[in-house]
Amino acid sequence: MRVGSSGSGNRPLATAAANDGATSYDGEARTNVRVQSPHPPPSPTPLHTSPHTSARLRIATLNIKGFGHRLPNGTSDKWLCVNQIMRERRLACLAIQEAHLSPARVAELNALFDRQLLVLASATPQHQTTAGGVAFVVSKKAMISAVPTATEILPGRAMLLSLPWARDKALRVLNVYAPNSSSENTAFWTALREAFHEQAIAPPDVLLGDFNMVEDALDRIPVRPDASAVCASLLDLTARWRMGDSWRLAHPDKCAYTYLQAANGSQSRLDRIYVKQSLQPMAADWSISPPGLSTDHSIVQLSLANYCMPVIGKGRWSMPLGLLDDPLFVDTMTRLGLTLTERLHSVTQRTECDNAQKLWKSFKDDLRAEARQRTK
Repeated sequence: MRVGSSGSGNRPLATAAANDGATSYDGEARTNVRVQSPHPPPSPTPLHTSPHTSARLRIATLNIKGFGHRLPNGTSDKWLCVNQIMRERRLACLAIQEAHLSPARVAELNALFDRQLLVLASATPQHQTTAGGVAFVVSKKAMISAVPTATEILPGRAMLLSLPWARDKALRVLNVYAPNSSSENTAFWTALREAFHEQAIAPPDVLLGDFNMVEDALDRIPVRPDASAVCASLLDLTARWRMGDSWRLAHPDKCAYTYLQAANGSQSRLDRIYVKQSLQPMAADWSISPPGLSTDHSIVQLSLANYCMPVIGKGRWSMPLGLLDDPLFVDTMTRLGLTLTERLHSVTQRTECDNAQKLWKSFKDDLRAEARQRTK
């Protein structure tokens, strides 16, 4: 396990080996990394030892607007809600902005949610617990036998996560928290593009977070366009990376908003998820909805399908073994078996409707129905 130094620039933030082995709009559906402090918590829970993959990966982004009120157990009210969001929405990965997470806070969260979550964070220099900061929350159920890695691109503003998805596939997710100022926002996208180019980092598969700007005037109420320089800077980046606004591509004629400014009631779709053009056909289950915690942002979510995975059905029903010790069911099974034997002996000439195969199937259907009725 390696934790990067506190200097600026691009560097590995954390690496860990896994063991082998009230809705604004709900889109219609188609179809162990650990950040470890210098004083790690004792007896960490190992990752799942049996490797597994997911045919559909659910990811989301949310600006939680600060750490929240600290509770006696070291966490906060907001992070208890984050844990609930991950569980109820069955998310593999949640990108968080305005996390306000120092290394000490990250260690506390990883110790508290040791069995459920992994938290990776990039803090704002000199303002770790008071401003900005981005973080990834990864469900341990989504981890497979591979090495997840996180790289800090711009401290407190951008962090890249390589999330193993299948044995030969990793999803590269970039979490961003863009500045509010138009001039700083414009410079941010340029700096991000240059950082990837200078360090020879491969472009991400998914770009998500709080963009603090919109590309289309329709994404604001009241309708108004953002500065052309800001839009051009982001468009240049997404064009180079061949990415598009997944929700907008799927819903070109709809309006939805993720941020409410309480002072004047204006709304905007600042929180978005961009995906590579090659992944857009695999995206589905878009949603924009209230997160259930104290923030002025909505949670934006989608899922990505891994079409390389085999189709897995519900499986066949099997009778509970406990029924074999149930006297009433044993009597029923014996009665059905004797009836089957008598009917088999009565067959003198095999026909299409009267034969051993038909009788055997009827016996199994009757036995299954009796077993299901008995287990209720």
